[in-house]
Amino acid sequence: MLVHLEAHGFRNLEPLSLVLGGGAHLILGDNGAGKTSFLEAIYLLATTRSFRTSQIADCYRHGTSRFHLRGEVEGRSRVRLELRWEDGTRDRTLNDRRTPLAEHLAALPVICWTAGDAEILTGSPAERRRFLDRGVVGLRPAAISVISRYRQALQEKRQLLLGAGPDLDAWNRVIAAAAAELIRLRAAYTVRIEQALAQVLEECRLGIPPIDLRYRSSPRCGSDAAAIYAELAAAADQERQLRQPILGPHRDDLLIRWDGHEVRRVASAGERKALGLALLAAHGRTLTAAGSAPIYLLDDADTELDGNRLQSLWRVFATASQLLVTSNRPHVWEAIDLNHRWRCQAGGLFEG
Repeated sequence: MLVHLEAHGFRNLEPLSLVLGGGAHLILGDNGAGKTSFLEAIYLLATTRSFRTSQIADCYRHGTSRFHLRGEVEGRSRVRLELRWEDGTRDRTLNDRRTPLAEHLAALPVICWTAGDAEILTGSPAERRRFLDRGVVGLRPAAISVISRYRQALQEKRQLLLGAGPDLDAWNRVIAAAAAELIRLRAAYTVRIEQALAQVLEECRLGIPPIDLRYRSSPRCGSDAAAIYAELAAAADQERQLRQPILGPHRDDLLIRWDGHEVRRVASAGERKALGLALLAAHGRTLTAAGSAPIYLLDDADTELDGNRLQSLWRVFATASQLLVTSNRPHVWEAIDLNHRWRCQAGGLFEG
């Protein structure tokens, strides 16, 4: 749980030093007031990445070239997280020490919903691969090394294919080993989240038909490294002709079916939003069951939801140790139990 947050030079936020308690926090404010920036600051501190941009320089306050985030986290022990960015250099510390990224990620598990997360249900397979990998790393932060190893090997292979370089065999062996491990991790996570999602939907009573999640790996031979290597070797001539890799976890997908049909084809906007938040809650439950209870960041979670559906979904988030949700519609929250209410105005946050 994040118990204290400081932010300086970040986006449109005024300098902040906030004490945050447990339970549910509602942050109300007009568009552009700084609500999303506040959640982004927490997410960036916890993960070292922004959910809004791949360019960290975009997070500077206008007219500056640096920002500083600091947080106190209460868990099994009390720890300090810091992230500084100045003139293109990022410096992150845990208890004033530079640590492996996996340790940093484990200090403050965080689950976030933004408007872009709707693409998990309706967008390209890349969005669903990112969703799977967030789950994999959330359950096992050290798995980030597996993902990194696969990506690096794939990039080397792409360069060989573009340049008609030497034989692909050596990189295919590296890719096969990393792919086998990544496929196992993604498949195991899919099983866990499908079970958690069924429980969440039963508790919500939203009237959503049964949801089937099926992980489709590439290649289709499963997670045996030798079998994966054999398929990569068989595809080598075709890859040379196309000058790009055509097999591997970079082409995986997560099939999400609603009563046997693709969700994007049959669900309304409100139903997709409800299902997306239910998936988020299911992800949180898988982490909690594994002993890593996350905090939740929900940006404009109430859009496209009526009051009744919002109340139904709120049941599955009500037990979270800490949840921060933003909105510009105070009336829809009147019947919702909340522990803290904040007002966001001109980059400042005020409780009450």
